[in-house]
Amino acid sequence: MKLNHLTPEITARVPLSVGVRAWIEVTKYRRGSNKPHFYHAQHNLILNKGLDHGLANWGGIIIHPVEIIDYRGFEQMFVYVAVGTGTTAPANNQTGLSNEIARTAANLGLGAGRTRQRLSDGVHRITFTRAFDYSQANGNLTEFGGSHSPNSADGTHTRELFRDGGGNPIVITKTSNERLAITYHFEVTLTPTTETAQGSINLLDNSGNVVLTRLVKGLWIGTEDSPHNDYGGFIGDNNKADRIGHWVTSQASNMTYLDTTSFNGGRYGERLAYTNGNYYRDVEGERGPEANNQNIFAYGLAGFVDWFVSYKIRFVDGSGADNPIAKDKDYRLKLALRMNVQRV
Repeated sequence: MKLNHLTPEITARVPLSVGVRAWIEVTKYRRGSNKPHFYHAQHNLILNKGLDHGLANWGGIIIHPVEIIDYRGFEQMFVYVAVGTGTTAPANNQTGLSNEIARTAANLGLGAGRTRQRLSDGVHRITFTRAFDYSQANGNLTEFGGSHSPNSADGTHTRELFRDGGGNPIVITKTSNERLAITYHFEVTLTPTTETAQGSINLLDNSGNVVLTRLVKGLWIGTEDSPHNDYGGFIGDNNKADRIGHWVTSQASNMTYLDTTSFNGGRYGERLAYTNGNYYRDVEGERGPEANNQNIFAYGLAGFVDWFVSYKIRFVDGSGADNPIAKDKDYRLKLALRMNVQRV
């Protein structure tokens, strides 16, 4: 069937699944020593505000004030670490610490700045160390969180009480003869990383009538280093995942995590605006009238160059064989992807 209708959108956007979580390690160092005399590790809660910030700033840039490197998207939650003395139980809808006393972006040589590691296909761990010097954050500390901002008025994107192994709140005391380091571990799980059936999508004409239904299969693509294309797309690094790209040839043999196939059918569109509380963000691309009819075999998350592929969707029939959309040269085709982010 040739697509010969004006087609404003695909209404059943294909969802990209992302799970995020964070935990910390705390160390204390006596004056003049680089060997810790105290160690503690525990879970941290990513607040609703943090999910909102990461999605709203997909591809946005903050220059880290100490490391002088770009922090994009969800990484911005950890530019600064704050500590306080509040004891209010953490809740997803909170916006900051209960009683913040200090925040820092420094690491004082007590750990690395941002480091990125791919643990397995689609699983990435990003580590950030922040440290308080002898004159900072002294007292009985009970809470902590991460933020994009140097200002306490901007609150935090994560929050938790210091807790023991049984989950009971504890106090960590810091004195003027100690430095304290908090190392955040932010783990991202992108699924699927193998070609996986993702249901069907309906293509509508401009009257809202279904003119075409297609089964789809998809996966994250992670071949590129520093960062890998899948994680780079997730944070919007270097203009990755900021538009939709098309393939006009079969991609049946290229649906692998280490695929290196560039978009060969053009790149279109942009990320749509984010609404707080949605915890997803859409990317749409409209292909307009053109010189020739085209068969669209696949589409995906594209960047500003053809080999920035972060996610790929292939149109298939019930047996899994190619089933491309036949686009008439005189009409428009809009395709979309939706990135959903949730705590795991």
